[in-house]
Amino acid sequence: MPESKADNTKLLYKKDVDETPQDHLPARVSQFDSLINKSGFERGSTILIAGGVGTGKTTFVMQSLYNALLAGEKCVYLTFEEPPERILKHMNQNYGWDLKSFQEEGKFAIIKMDPFKIARNVEAMLLQKSGKLMITVESFDLPFTPDKLGVDSLSAIEIAFKGNMENYRVYIKHLFDQLDAFNSVNYVITETELGKGVYTSGGIEEFLADGVIVLYNFMVKKTRERALEILKLRSSDHVKKLVPFKISKKGIQIDMHRSLERVLVEADSINR
Repeated sequence: MPESKADNTKLLYKKDVDETPQDHLPARVSQFDSLINKSGFERGSTILIAGGVGTGKTTFVMQSLYNALLAGEKCVYLTFEEPPERILKHMNQNYGWDLKSFQEEGKFAIIKMDPFKIARNVEAMLLQKSGKLMITVESFDLPFTPDKLGVDSLSAIEIAFKGNMENYRVYIKHLFDQLDAFNSVNYVITETELGKGVYTSGGIEEFLADGVIVLYNFMVKKTRERALEILKLRSSDHVKKLVPFKISKKGIQIDMHRSLERVLVEADSINR
């Protein structure tokens, strides 16, 4: 494994794979795994990655998937927004993550889905609910069973439902049920409004999810401060505080030694 490609931490990814129980997979995002008691996320769990614009949600997920690929895992990324080619290009340009080579090897797949088509299917299903003809919600087919799977994003799906939250909730429940069936670690990205203390629009996503990780990018005086928080994790105990991080050419870099005390004193709020 080329050392230059790996995340710049003390984690030895090959060793992690050998020693980690099969029912848990490390996140492999900087030192994130040291924030939880178990050796990573439990298989079959769905982790909500929430945050405002520019907080690093996509970077967190892609960093985890890329380092998983380096460790021999298989990964899939479902995009409801950006074209796959653009995502691959940006990840390579910004961080040097050559996902395309894994794609060519059949270990990584990136799939574009149409949220508006999904919305129409759900509407048709509900209209026929009382009749004999049942229209099922379209399922997505994967080229292989992944170890890790990313979904980007619930916000794009919500927009496609044009404010019909009942139909949106029906699909979200269906989506989470599908993800559970893969027995993979699933990351689901959602956009939040800073300062609202609300992590999802539908109101059910954080309850269906097995874990919720919130990324912040709040302003303190004239400086942006980034931090993450593990709000919920069913399978393991975890650090219960804001943990600072930066985004560099190597992706997310968690700073375990830096205190946020100064930030919290100076900030009027943490803009949740």
